[in-house]
Amino acid sequence: MSVEPDKKPKKDKKKKGKKADASSDVVTVAAHPRARTSIRRTRARTALFAFVLVLFLSYQGGVPGQEAALRALLAGLVGNLIGWGCALALWRQIVIQEVRLAEEARRARARERAERAEAAAAAADAAAVA
Repeated sequence: MSVEPDKKPKKDKKKKGKKADASSDVVTVAAHPRARTSIRRTRARTALFAFVLVLFLSYQGGVPGQEAALRALLAGLVGNLIGWGCALALWRQIVIQEVRLAEEARRARARERAERAEAAAAAADAAAVA
């Protein structure tokens, strides 16, 4: 007979990614429906623009074909990163502003409900006194 050592119960590993924070009230740029597509589009456009611009300028400067293509490829990668950074910074500000506006609207609705409730209570008190 062999004696097996006591097995320790496995601990649940925390889920990573979108499902881990699904229950919290955290607003992210990645979860924003318009931001994700806009950032992708901006990255692609800046990369393509940088690629074409550097390729054109390299050919105009008399750089050999392979060297011009390599320069353009590197410029496209850098353009992709710059476009991503700029778009992400812009969308962070947009998302923050949208959250602020939504919070202000929620507070205004709550204030309006409270005012209506106070007016109804005052009217009920006036009717009860009369």
